[in-house]
Parts: sequence; structure tokens; C-alpha cells
Amino acid sequence: MRPRFRRPPNPVTQAAFRRQVRREVYLPIGLTLFGIGFLVVMASAFSYGTPSAWADTTLILLAIPMAVLLAVLLSVLVAGSFLLTRLVRGVPGLTSGLQQGVNRVAGAIQRGSAAASRPVIAPRAVAAALAQAGRSFRSLFRAE
Repeated sequence: MRPRFRRPPNPVTQAAFRRQVRREVYLPIGLTLFGIGFLVVMASAFSYGTPSAWADTTLILLAIPMAVLLAVLLSVLVAGSFLLTRLVRGVPGLTSGLQQGVNRVAGAIQRGSAAASRPVIAPRAVAAALAQAGRSFRSLFRAE
């Protein structure tokens, strides 16, 4: 693969991009955190609510995002399992031709190895059968 030409970074556009990221990403996050901190300080300064009420509020504020994330995770898992079942149904049709080709190759290999070994095995088998017949024939005439 041919290496791609990569231009050197332009400092003017990089600076503009950094300013845009600061303005559109970091500023809203910072203002949100500052606002939450300010509300906590104001609520504690005026002793608004009991510790139990604050604990309940905190629990709710933690539970709602967790429930949303779990619902998203559950939907992703359900979609994944649905797609997996669809894929598993389609796999045998796609792989049956491959399996038939492998079976044909395996049969050809077995026939080829049988044909290659026949000239060696057949004479040895005949010699072994004759030797056994000779031993059997001699045992008939052996006196015991």
C-alpha cells in the first residue's frame, strides 16, 4: 500500500479549533459544574432541607442516569442477540457449499493415498498370507 501524503498541521486552524472546543465543550461543562456547586453552597448556607432529604435526592439523581444507561445497554444486547440469531440462520446456507467442497477434497485425498499405498501394502499382505498358510500347513504335519 502506498503511503499517503499528510499535510503539516496549520497553526491558525488548530488555534481556531481549540478556541471552538473551549467555547462549545469546556465552557458548558464548567458552567454546569459551577452551577451545581453554587446550588449546593446556597442550599447548605440556608440549611434548606434535612440530610435525609438530600440523601434521597442524591439517590434519585444517581439512579435515573443509571436506569437510562441500563435501558440502553439492554436494548443493545437485545438487538445484538436478534441479529446473531438471524446470522446463525443464514450461516448453513452460506457454508454448505464450502462443506461439500471440503468433503470432496477429503474423499480425493483418501482415494489418492489408498492408490499410492496399494503397490506397497498388497505384496506385503500376500506375503503375510502365504507365510501364515505355510505355518498352518506345517502344523498339520508336525508330530506332537
